[in-house]
Amino acid sequence: MKDHPVYKKYLREHATTHHLDRHIIKRLLSYLSPYKAYMFLAITLLVIARVIEALVPIFIGYTTQKIIDGAYASEFNKESLLSYILEACLIIIGMLFCGYLLDATSVIIKSHVGQKAVYSMRTKVYDHIQKLSMSYYDHHAVGRLMTRTIHDVEQINQMFTESVIPILGNIILFICIFAGIFFIDWRIGIAFAFLLPIVAVLTNRFRYYQRYCYDMVRNIVAAMNTFVQEHLLGASTIRNFGIQKREKLQFDEINLDHCTANIETIHHFAFFISAIDFLQSFSLILVFAVLVAFSPSGTGFQVGKYFTFSLYALMFFRPLSDLAERYNVLQSSMSAAERIFTILDRPTENYNSEGRKLENVRTITFEDVWFAYEKENWILKGLSFELHEGESLALVGITGSGKTTVISLLMRFYDFQKGSIKINGYNIKEYSLHSLREQFSVVLQDPVIFSGTLYDNITLYRPDISVERVNTVIDYVNLTDLVKKLPQGIFFPLGERGQTLSAGERQLVSLARAVAHERSILVLDEATANIDTVTEQLIQDVLQKILSQKTAIVIAHRLSTIRDVTRILVINNGVVAESGTHSELLQQKGIYEKLYRVQFQAEI
Repeated sequence: MKDHPVYKKYLREHATTHHLDRHIIKRLLSYLSPYKAYMFLAITLLVIARVIEALVPIFIGYTTQKIIDGAYASEFNKESLLSYILEACLIIIGMLFCGYLLDATSVIIKSHVGQKAVYSMRTKVYDHIQKLSMSYYDHHAVGRLMTRTIHDVEQINQMFTESVIPILGNIILFICIFAGIFFIDWRIGIAFAFLLPIVAVLTNRFRYYQRYCYDMVRNIVAAMNTFVQEHLLGASTIRNFGIQKREKLQFDEINLDHCTANIETIHHFAFFISAIDFLQSFSLILVFAVLVAFSPSGTGFQVGKYFTFSLYALMFFRPLSDLAERYNVLQSSMSAAERIFTILDRPTENYNSEGRKLENVRTITFEDVWFAYEKENWILKGLSFELHEGESLALVGITGSGKTTVISLLMRFYDFQKGSIKINGYNIKEYSLHSLREQFSVVLQDPVIFSGTLYDNITLYRPDISVERVNTVIDYVNLTDLVKKLPQGIFFPLGERGQTLSAGERQLVSLARAVAHERSILVLDEATANIDTVTEQLIQDVLQKILSQKTAIVIAHRLSTIRDVTRILVINNGVVAESGTHSELLQQKGIYEKLYRVQFQAEI
């Protein structure tokens, strides 16, 4: 494992772990700050409970020694001895019950606070991910983001409820026990003090390696989530090409890394716990030896003290063992928190809520626009064109020419590097992002269908879109036949990603969604690329109606679908190579005419 590249990366990135841990803990505690009063109460109850717990061995030892001394001095008769024992037992039971009650109340309070804090964190993480730029999604797998939102935040929940306050409780108990040992016999206290450096070395070694192991485990879990998600979504392709065995070998490799990392975690944990158990047994012998060596002459062996110190010896190492288990949770949470804060520290899109409000699009102007996804690998190289209200514009070109990029820049999923894009004469960066995007209805090549009813997928939960409006739109986009086939009509649940629908039906639903929302600009991104001829004709009928009524931008794959648009732009090598109507471009005998001829011959 030490030769593993993730381990080497860990050593580089965690050279300042102590500082990083303090920084992370400070940020995590900020989520508890709204509940300071509750946390103070929980900690106070915990402190009292641990003090009571530490006093019980002293009382037991005192009671035992008094009974023994009394028996030798004939101080007790049978009745008084039974009465004293019963009284002592009731006091001990009362102390234990009070400690239990205080401890239980503290647990309830901290669990309540922990859940509230985790609710706030998960909400913040999800909201932040939704606001990240599209470039972030281009470089980060969805499976990893799911891990951050669900599993990593849940790990923080365990820290809030099962780690921080219990660790604090163990530290308090440890201090109380140590104070109690010195109070009863300072010589045994000094003997125990010599064990502390050994415990400190063991704990520090355990802490360091557990942090590394949990970083490994969480990174591998994220990779596994990504792998499983991708391959479940692509199950049909995997079976179609018969690569199940190859994919299984890839999964086995990730799974083996996960197994190996967990086994190493267990090894470090086992070594620490075994060492603590050994020290615990050694301490019992040490207590016995010190009491025998330093017992006053003529008094004999002090049984009461031995009971007290034996209980303390067992209790002395119990917080350390429990601390190790809690520390597992804490280190896992620290690793999870580090990854979560890495996401939260990523800049989000600038929504410019104070910017101009865009209520209607009259003109769109691209002026010498240059754009590259990476450095100066330019996709658009001085693109210029203008679109007016009521016009329909088609973008044509070979794959990779920048057609979809034009839409991404227009909706500010990305920002251009040079030139300007204006709407109604103002730079699009002056508008608030929300009001800008609110003007566009986009129909993608691969439409997104959400789990929910047909009605929900068309309205996207907008309360102002009525059932009557949805029924009108369904008839408008030729979806009536589909709705008649569904048992519950528009309230039929479509299932995950709309798997109950055909590709063409999903496209019609997406088109109905765009029409129902009545926005200024309709954007069709290869809307007829992956559908059958019959459905294409249905969509073509709808498009003819829409294009005659609305401003539209069409990214065309099948050139036969854009004959009726106002203007066609042929984009080649990042610039407008040709511009005109369908008939004008055919007469120019240029790029468009060649593309159309090749496609027409292929369709024949």
